[in-house]
Amino acid sequence: MTHRPPGPPARRWYAPHRAVRDLTRLLRDPIGYVGHRFQEHGSTYHVDEGGGGHLYVSRDPALIRQVLVEQPTAWRKRGGANDQLVPILGEGLLTADGAAWKEARRKLQPGFRAKAIASYGQRMVDCAQGVPWHDGESTDVSADMMALTLDIVCRCLFAHDIEADQQVVQATMQALNEAVSAPPLPGWLPTPWRRQRRQAVAAIDTLIEGLVAHRVQQGLGDDLLSMLVAAELPPRAVRDQLVTFFLAGHETTSHALSWAWWLLSRHPEVEARLHAEVDALPGDPDASTALPYTDAVAMEALRLFPPAYALPRVAVEDTTLGAFDAPAGTQVVLWVWHAHRDPDVFDDPEAFRPERFLAGKPPQSFVPFGAGTRMCIGAGFARLELRLILATLARRWRLASEPGQVVEPIARVTLAPKGGLPMTPRRRQAEPPGNP
Repeated sequence: MTHRPPGPPARRWYAPHRAVRDLTRLLRDPIGYVGHRFQEHGSTYHVDEGGGGHLYVSRDPALIRQVLVEQPTAWRKRGGANDQLVPILGEGLLTADGAAWKEARRKLQPGFRAKAIASYGQRMVDCAQGVPWHDGESTDVSADMMALTLDIVCRCLFAHDIEADQQVVQATMQALNEAVSAPPLPGWLPTPWRRQRRQAVAAIDTLIEGLVAHRVQQGLGDDLLSMLVAAELPPRAVRDQLVTFFLAGHETTSHALSWAWWLLSRHPEVEARLHAEVDALPGDPDASTALPYTDAVAMEALRLFPPAYALPRVAVEDTTLGAFDAPAGTQVVLWVWHAHRDPDVFDDPEAFRPERFLAGKPPQSFVPFGAGTRMCIGAGFARLELRLILATLARRWRLASEPGQVVEPIARVTLAPKGGLPMTPRRRQAEPPGNP
């Protein structure tokens, strides 16, 4: 007898209106919709998709660990929700499986070892110092952090000034978000967002071709682009890895920073403790500077608002998911958002309390960068970036949220503040020591 967890009633061919209703609710508010299902059915539930298709949805820490850490080869990325990213990202590290992923990871790993990451620290600080804030003048912090992290990724990994090309990257990211949030219409049906996606892909492909040609002409350096060119990968493989790092490499960190600034503005006691730590520095931080409370603020922001809020996988072969049967082709979505707010794991889970990350290792269900062999290759880069940007800017500025401001997360490819994040920078009274 097949053993599956409880879940909503199976989808029936004679009740298409129910499937349309559920899909509409899911696309409108994925977090709330899934959270309601967890309340109804428990920490793991089953969706019978009809036609023999099955979906498991889970926030159970044990099952998250099983899929990501204990049995990574039993689950692949392709064949489910991640396929929506392929028309834009291609076979980059985020979407590739099997031998293609292993080979790419092996060739890219040297660029993300600790020594290589540390060498990027000064460029991160320099970029943060150039954020164009003006005292008392409201700004969209989400857009500012997006521009900043894109600049850092391009300067550190590609040795390229992105300023003239930002609109191309932004248009491609917008197309990616629309692809994820669009209804599952037939592939042959022309739609405005599909036309925009083709245009965005063509533009970023042209940008990538120009970057590669310029690097070959100017000579190879020690950046990621040079590493890819020197590895003599096929042009399409180089393109897919570069597009993945252009998009995934900056958007996730930018949202984590945006949420951190907003949370700090709502918790003055946390902000004061952060300021005390960074004000004690003789100058701006570098890659070797220990900033435990700054790191804890970043970690807590990642817990409450994980940019990668859900991780889809597909069973490669007949297997199990905990006590449940998972035939080959079964899809599972691991909900990081809900796992990070599990009251059985995190005391007072809705509260912003960075001190919970000051003692000991985080719990195993804290997976903002994934876990196991498919853990994000850029996790170390992102953690250093978060620390240095928060510290560099907090030494100079505090950000005030708007009175009565309500900020909602919107879940698309990543978890972004819906409609942007207007805040007002206020220059702090004292200039940071050691800086003119």
